[in-house]
Amino acid sequence: MKLKLIVSILVVSLCSVAVFLFLQKKEGSSLSLPSIFPSSETGSSVQFYYWKNRFDVDEELREKVRDLKCDRLYVHFFDVVWKDRNATPVAQLAPVKRNLLYADSVRMAPVVFITNEVIANCDYGSDIGLLASNVNRLVKEIAQYNDSLGRYNEIQIDCDWTESTRPKYFIFLDSLAKVSEKTISCTIRLHQIKDVGVMGVPPVKKACLMCYATSDPTDGSDSNSILDINLLKNYTKNIDDYPLKLSYALPLFSWGIVKNHEGKVKLVNGLTREMLKTDNFSHIGGNNYKAENDCFVNGFYISKGFTVELEEVSPALLKEARQYLNDKVGKHTVVYFHLSKGYLNRFPITDLK
Repeated sequence: MKLKLIVSILVVSLCSVAVFLFLQKKEGSSLSLPSIFPSSETGSSVQFYYWKNRFDVDEELREKVRDLKCDRLYVHFFDVVWKDRNATPVAQLAPVKRNLLYADSVRMAPVVFITNEVIANCDYGSDIGLLASNVNRLVKEIAQYNDSLGRYNEIQIDCDWTESTRPKYFIFLDSLAKVSEKTISCTIRLHQIKDVGVMGVPPVKKACLMCYATSDPTDGSDSNSILDINLLKNYTKNIDDYPLKLSYALPLFSWGIVKNHEGKVKLVNGLTREMLKTDNFSHIGGNNYKAENDCFVNGFYISKGFTVELEEVSPALLKEARQYLNDKVGKHTVVYFHLSKGYLNRFPITDLK
């Protein structure tokens, strides 16, 4: 089935960004985002993802990143989803006003998340090529809004591809490398590296292994679904044989698994222990809380009687993961997900180095 090719042009101003659709040719303009951190030492082993729609970094956060000698920041630019029979960009990074407090920066790399459904619905050939061209166009338009991101030399693609979509996804990565003339990297899930014979090796120069979200948080298991060390070890036992240069993404975040009276569950991202230590909740043991009143928590409505199981990465758990990677692969680059004052303040700075 031939895809309907639709265009949408990114229109940038200080207050708005218009959505554009991908599968049609159209010329765009250029833009860029501000530098935020001073240059770091060569060979730093710490990097970060930044995964918010609005770029907001204050001096306290910049100071922490200086201390960690971060040399690269992977900034989420937008998602591409399948909507109304078209590949559609959503959750775009908002334009940022220039700020004279921003100093010359570490390198920044745009990240684009593409759903597997988008790849599945693209035809071979022209559709994949147009998708690559329009992803590149929107990345350039967002990046060139200010000087720092305008100097990016890498684009990272985040996609949970499957065996059936692998051929088209790999063609997309090749096409993007050609049209962008940038280094293309991609993310790799644990199952994709364990089942490399089935999932294949992406045609990129380097990749980032996502060492988190190791299991389904709604399956009722007692294990920590954000980071399970035993599962991580099992999936990476043959990692020495993987042919790509890898960095390793580790989580700093937390979430809550909310269960209603019928046993149905909902995952609430960004939920913290501090949010549950109020009169609206009672602690019922371990990481479990019960709602004593109807209330909103982190923008999510929770009714009285609902239970919340908190999952988080403790400093001890993060240290265990870092030690495992040190023992398994030696010197490596860790990419923390993600750069947030609330997350960073939970960890001693020495544990993150």
